[in-house]
Amino acid sequence: MSKDDILKHLMRSKTGFVSGGKLAVQFGISRTAVWKQIKGLEADGYTIEAIPSKGYRLIELPDSIVPAYVVRGLKTRIIGRDLRLLKEVVSTNTLGMDLARNSAPDGTVIVAEKQSGGKGRLGRTWISPKGNIHLSVILRPLIPARIAPLITLMGAVAVAAAIRKLLGLDAGIKWPNDIIISGKKAGGLLTEMSAEADRVHHVVLGIGLDVNMDPMVLPSDVRARSTTLAKEAGRRIDRSLLVREIILELDRRYQLFLADRAGVLTAWEGLNITLGKQVAVSGAGESLTGVAQGIDDEGRLIIRLQDGSLRAVSAGDVTILKTQIRNSKS
Repeated sequence: MSKDDILKHLMRSKTGFVSGGKLAVQFGISRTAVWKQIKGLEADGYTIEAIPSKGYRLIELPDSIVPAYVVRGLKTRIIGRDLRLLKEVVSTNTLGMDLARNSAPDGTVIVAEKQSGGKGRLGRTWISPKGNIHLSVILRPLIPARIAPLITLMGAVAVAAAIRKLLGLDAGIKWPNDIIISGKKAGGLLTEMSAEADRVHHVVLGIGLDVNMDPMVLPSDVRARSTTLAKEAGRRIDRSLLVREIILELDRRYQLFLADRAGVLTAWEGLNITLGKQVAVSGAGESLTGVAQGIDDEGRLIIRLQDGSLRAVSAGDVTILKTQIRNSKS
């Protein structure tokens, strides 16, 4: 039992207060030992209220991502063994590509409190205020370029799994890279790479999550389609613990990806909200409407069009249609 175990219980409490007696029973320790762990959390910057007969309640989290909390107990094989936490960068992905060109090792992780020029897919800007998670990881898989899109799917599975495990939120994935909670976007992934046709030199997998930010910083049209983890959980989120959980999941999922790429597809299908839905896909100079049938072994989305034919889509914007369309062979 550690301070982290106590902290997770405080973070996930639905009523706010957690009984010291219940914590003692849960972990098989004395109430005095629980109190000492609480004092340790307070020394780390957490504000915790203690009321007799009610227990302990987490009031305030440290304002920053705390390196000590990210690395404590972080026993990974590849991801995060080289970990760089920065106050502000233009873009963690841009920095990641620069570091990769200069021989940064496989699994290097860059985390920034703020980005001044965050990047989204298709050349868009990713609004990156303090209070969120901006993370990129350098990967050097020995794979051909054509299957590199599977890394985006692998990363999305890792992020959704980390959110579910730590926060108890029902995070899902919309192809190819959106993290969805309660029907709204809470984050996204951006993959950039240097490659030749037959092999990848390096990939930088970027992750952006809207965590504790004020949604009012977003343009109104984006705000209407977005949410934050804090809003969904009903409380501020400890970003240090979430960053660590994401790194742990990335390490596990990346090793599985290297050993068995089919497992990535299976895991993604278990968390997706796209398959079986009527969708509209736009990009690459065309728009398609049909039923999302599945993904192939290169990570492409398979659409059954209204005439019954199948089309594999490698990139584009996907909208899940609220109005059903007729499909003669679905």
